[in-house]
Amino acid sequence: MAEEMLASTPLAAGAPAPSFTLPGRTGGTVSLADFAGKGHLLVYFYPKDDTPGCTKEACSLRDGFAGLREAGVTVLGISPDDVDSHNAFAGKYSLPFELLTDADHSVHEAYGVWGRTPWGVGTIRKSFLVGPDGNLVHVFEKVDVERHAEEVLAVLKPTPVAEARAAVEAAVEAAGAAVTSAVKDAKKAVKGAMKSPEVKEAVAAARQAVADVRKKPAVKKAVADAKQAMAGARKAVSDVGKKPAVKKAVAQAKKAVADAKKRPAVKRAVASVKKAVKSAKTAAAEKPQGALARLLALVTPKKTVARKKAAPTKVKKAVARKVARKAAPAKAKKTVAKKAVAKKPMVKKVMVKKAIAKKAPPVKARKAAPKAKAAPKKSTARKPVSRKAAPKKPARKKAARR
Repeated sequence: MAEEMLASTPLAAGAPAPSFTLPGRTGGTVSLADFAGKGHLLVYFYPKDDTPGCTKEACSLRDGFAGLREAGVTVLGISPDDVDSHNAFAGKYSLPFELLTDADHSVHEAYGVWGRTPWGVGTIRKSFLVGPDGNLVHVFEKVDVERHAEEVLAVLKPTPVAEARAAVEAAVEAAGAAVTSAVKDAKKAVKGAMKSPEVKEAVAAARQAVADVRKKPAVKKAVADAKQAMAGARKAVSDVGKKPAVKKAVAQAKKAVADAKKRPAVKRAVASVKKAVKSAKTAAAEKPQGALARLLALVTPKKTVARKKAAPTKVKKAVARKVARKAAPAKAKKTVAKKAVAKKPMVKKVMVKKAIAKKAPPVKARKAAPKAKAAPKKSTARKPVSRKAAPKKPARKKAARR
């Protein structure tokens, strides 16, 4: 994969290649002048030994080395790594070409390949094909690390497809340059035209014409009428809102809504809806989704069955609670009824007699036993009893005590 260039190079095809003398991995020094008149020289700059992109590039040149030699190309790799690193890298991947060390990156700077990269300041991957005369034949701005040998051979021995591609690229570049130049010229022409006296006079005349149109009585009147109409419409809307009938209708509507909200049925319905929504949200939040739900369904089928079986029990309990709530008012009514009956004068007298009979001594209770046969009549006190019979019973009791 070619890396994005972040610093431009001042070198281009046809320019003389900067000279250099650097130490090689075999122990000697290598100079550019050593290859003068001996065919083409490929000088490729790479960031670091034994890294993914640099390894792919080196292996591509290794695999295509025979074809490059047939085309008369000598390969030199340059990076800031030392001699030991170069030897380890070349030995690991059986690289047949020389690797040079540019420790102070002075040669990098001369070729314009030292600058800002995605990983910081360092080597910008780029290759230069130098001719026998020492001039640059081609500059590979963006290197395809997996096909670099093929790229070099395509420059030296162009195929019809490669020639067509190069022609298209050249045409595109030329068209882009032409468009850029035309845009710059157009902007410059517009700026110049805006500064010319004729254009200034035309703009001033247009502004004056607009001002004159605005000053005309008909235009002023039209604007004033439009403003007045807008004000009238706003006032009409305001007046409608202030009318007693409208106010009354609005108040009635608000009151009807408030009354509807206060109704028990509406309250219950709203409460039930809120409860249902809350339970649905809770269930949706707790319930697993997607693949996790399917996995849980496959792994724990018994839990699902247990939940389904437990559901009727919960329903029965809920029904029992509702029945108990409905039965509670009936019990309360019976209690209230008993209390009300107990407050009646006749019932109070009967209750007092019962209490006295319980507290009386056993002897008197035995003497009063014959008269106590009238006890069954006490049950009639619970039933509607005539008012004349009520006072006789207390009198008999008093006589019995004497």
